[in-house]
Amino acid sequence: MKFLLKPEFDLFVDRITAKAKEVKNIIQLQWGELAVKPPLDTIKFFKESYDHGYVRYTTPHGDNSLRQVLVDKLKRKNNVNADIENILVTVGGTAAINFAFRVVAGDGGYILTQDPAWFGYSGIAHIAGAKTIKAKESEYSYELFEKIYKKLKEENKELRVIVLNYPANPTGHIFDVHTLKEALDFSEDYDVLLLSDEAYEDFVFKGKHVSLGSLRGLDKVVSIYTFSKTYAFTGLRIGYAVGNKDLINAMAVAQVHTYISPPSINQYVARRILEEELEEPFVKKNLKILQKNLKLVMDYVEDHTWEMIEPKGGIYAFIRLPGIDSGNFSLKLLEKMKVAVAPGIDFGKNWRDWIRITIARTEDEIQEGLNRISKLYLER
Repeated sequence: MKFLLKPEFDLFVDRITAKAKEVKNIIQLQWGELAVKPPLDTIKFFKESYDHGYVRYTTPHGDNSLRQVLVDKLKRKNNVNADIENILVTVGGTAAINFAFRVVAGDGGYILTQDPAWFGYSGIAHIAGAKTIKAKESEYSYELFEKIYKKLKEENKELRVIVLNYPANPTGHIFDVHTLKEALDFSEDYDVLLLSDEAYEDFVFKGKHVSLGSLRGLDKVVSIYTFSKTYAFTGLRIGYAVGNKDLINAMAVAQVHTYISPPSINQYVARRILEEELEEPFVKKNLKILQKNLKLVMDYVEDHTWEMIEPKGGIYAFIRLPGIDSGNFSLKLLEKMKVAVAPGIDFGKNWRDWIRITIARTEDEIQEGLNRISKLYLER
C-alpha cells in the first residue's frame, strides 16, 4: 500500500514528546503548556454544559452563542470590529490555520513564514497542499514582501499567504505597528492574505498587544486565536478564526468535511469562560511567573556564555548551544538526562545548534532542566 505521508513523525520534537509522555519523571520543557491548571471555575462549566444539552453537533461555523460572545471579546480586548459571520470556531488554533492554508493555498500556492518559525506551519502547509518559504522576522517589510512576491512570480509561482506570528514562537518577537501597517499596505496592493497568529496575545512583557485586525479591518486579514495558552487549557481544543465573511465560509466548508464541528461541550465551556471574564486575574498571575522564569533562564544563559534571543513576549526561551546538532543532542538529552526540549532544527535549517525550552513550567523544573542540559553539553 502506498502512503502519501510517511507513517512516522517527521519532527524531532514529536518523536521526543511521544517518548516523554510514555515515561515517568521526565522534565518536559518541549511543549507550550503552562504548568498551572485552568481556572477552577471551569469544572462546573462542564457539568452545566451537559445539563443544558450540549451533547450534539453545532453548526459548522461553531455554536452561535459562543460566536456572539467572541464578538464582544474581540471588541473589548482586541479592538477588532467583527460580526458573528466573521468568526469560525475550530478545534484549536491549529485547525484554523489548516483550513486557511487549505482554502487559499492548497493548490500549491506559497506561504511566507518567519525564520525561525513554529514547525507547525510547514507541516500544516504540506498536508494542505501548499508550500512554504521563509524570511527573517526582523526583516519583515513591504520591500521584502514585494521582492519575494516578484521572485516567485518569475518562477510561475504565487505568494498567497504571509504569516505574522506575534509574540512569536520560538523567539518571542513582536512586530511593531509600523511593520504591521507595511504588511497591510502590501496585502492591499498585491491581494495576498495576512494570517495573524495571535495565540500568545496575553503574554506580552512590555507594552500592549496590538491585533492586526484592529488597524484596517478584516478584508485582507485572518486572525487566529486560541483558548489553549491564555487559560492553560491545551486539552480544551478550542480556537477560532476571524476574517472576511467569504473566507470564513470557505473555511467552514473545509471544517464540516473534516470533523463537522468542534465538540459542543467544549464550546459551551469556552463561552462560559469568556462570560465570566476569567482571564484577567489568571493571566496577570501567570505573566508574573513567566517574567520571573525568564530572568532565571537569561541569567543562566549569561553565566554559561551561551546565547539566546531575548523574547518580548510568549512562553519560550530560544537558546543557542554552539557546536551541537540539536536533533541528536535533544534525543540524547531525553535518553540520558530525562529532559525533553524542542530542537532548533525543527524551526528551520539555520537553527541547528539552538534549542527551545518553555518558561511556563515551575521554577524548580526549569532550574533542574537547565542544569541537566548544561551537564550533557559539557560531556558532549
